[in-house]
Amino acid sequence: MLEKLKQRTIWLADSDSHSDILESAAALLRDVKGVIRVRIKTPDKLVVSYNVRQITLQTITALLEEFGYTMRTSLFCRLMRSMCYYIEDIECNESKHDQAEYTRDAFINRYLTREHGCRDHRPDYLRRYL
Repeated sequence: MLEKLKQRTIWLADSDSHSDILESAAALLRDVKGVIRVRIKTPDKLVVSYNVRQITLQTITALLEEFGYTMRTSLFCRLMRSMCYYIEDIECNESKHDQAEYTRDAFINRYLTREHGCRDHRPDYLRRYL
């Protein structure tokens, strides 16, 4: 199974005054299968590296919320989380398709429909006599 490594920042709410909350959240995530590395960036941010084939950001945040940690709910944080959920969902569901195959098909289709010097636009009956 191929690895798709991701590194995401998770913002926790109400952790500015309590540094032990961030330490306990990092310790919890270090024991999760698929999580490669967890580090504390600032007093309210965790940087998590993980394999998206084994675990997704949505699962990680759900696990943190289940254990009582609250995520920051600013518009930016919610938007970024939702975008990451969407991207990872697409990557997990579309993993069986090969990008090189799609690229090759696009070039073949473009070549067949493009006007170039290899086309003879004369009717078939005129081509036989020349």
